[in-house]
Amino acid sequence: MRLHSNKTVLLVFSLSARLEAERKPLFGGQKRNVSKQFFNLLISNTLKVAHKSGVDVVWLDETQQQGDTFAERYTNAYKSLYAQGYTNVVSIGNDTPNLTAKHIQYAIEALATKQVVFGPSKDGGIYLLGLNKAAFNEHTFKNLPWLTSGLATEINALAVANTESYTVLETLVDIDTTKSVLHFAYANPTTVLSSFILKHIHKTEHTAIKITTSVVSSFYASSFLRRGPPSA
Repeated sequence: MRLHSNKTVLLVFSLSARLEAERKPLFGGQKRNVSKQFFNLLISNTLKVAHKSGVDVVWLDETQQQGDTFAERYTNAYKSLYAQGYTNVVSIGNDTPNLTAKHIQYAIEALATKQVVFGPSKDGGIYLLGLNKAAFNEHTFKNLPWLTSGLATEINALAVANTESYTVLETLVDIDTTKSVLHFAYANPTTVLSSFILKHIHKTEHTAIKITTSVVSSFYASSFLRRGPPSA
């Protein structure tokens, strides 16, 4: 087995576009194929960003993940990568289209001096999690409130309680609902994803989401780290 001593790996922990479309029919129950096409675009975009990170990239979908629950599969993914010799694991999903290579690079830089780095999502979850091997506790990790609105708060609280050094990235928005899809399209009108969204969502659904430009701007406000990147 090839060992990766003292290196960082980027884990893209994702479902396939087919399964994502089944679990999140963003364009309606009668348009599962459209949702699948959309998730294929999201995954392609995520992988392009990931490969700009400058580190090894590992993509795991449901065909490669090991475990019965999300917590088990996610924990096992981290364990496997540490066992291969990686010192730091940074993971992302596929549903945060405003995630950039710069966010990932900041996270990688942060782990040069910090034990934990995470990016909170608007809904209370996270879109990125980076852990140094020394900070990884299998029992604690597996028992975090995954897939809930209290996840980011709990990770922050644990880092403080364990006196671990950590960095928090800016808050971004995940795409999980039809409403969040439209919010993204209105806030980013020139993107390929937005063109796809506006083409395939019914006009009645457009009018159902009444948001102003200012609300959208704040909803997707771009900034850098709320805590600056680690000093050289």
